[in-house]
Amino acid sequence: MSTDVQLFEDRLTIERQLKASREVVWQYLTDPALRQKWFCAGDMDAHAGGKMVFAFDHNRISNSPPPGKTGCSEAITFEGEITTYDPPRELAFSWPEESGADTHVRIRLEEKDGGTQLHLEHSRLAKDEHRSGAAAGWHAHLDLLVDLTNGDEARDFWLHYEPLEKMYADKVKAQG
Repeated sequence: MSTDVQLFEDRLTIERQLKASREVVWQYLTDPALRQKWFCAGDMDAHAGGKMVFAFDHNRISNSPPPGKTGCSEAITFEGEITTYDPPRELAFSWPEESGADTHVRIRLEEKDGGTQLHLEHSRLAKDEHRSGAAAGWHAHLDLLVDLTNGDEARDFWLHYEPLEKMYADKVKAQG
């Protein structure tokens, strides 16, 4: 199974096989204390129509300095709306973009091979830089989730993210 993100015109998909049960993976998706170890902190309502707070501070998941891009070193917080909340099978939510047009993330969890198959789709990605940035971000963040749910030490986010960012920017550019 490829661990790379599959890129399409306005969306991306990615899959990961995790050794943990769906219930454990669900906790890592929805419990802010666990979610901040691989992605971002922030409260969320446990129902569709509720809000999901994305409190990003990559200093929590990286010992390395961030890349020299604007906005990478500061903590940021924004909110989305939960569109599906079906434990421990599916979580979907809106993801606000600076342009004001929300994108959408859907995560499905299936029992497979004694663990969990995670399927993620991020859609409504209108700009190339959104697709490449989201691809690198999801790839790196989900690799940290795999590390943690497999009982391993999570790798350093920025060291992992930077080469992925270049790889996905090149892939998006090649798609033209």
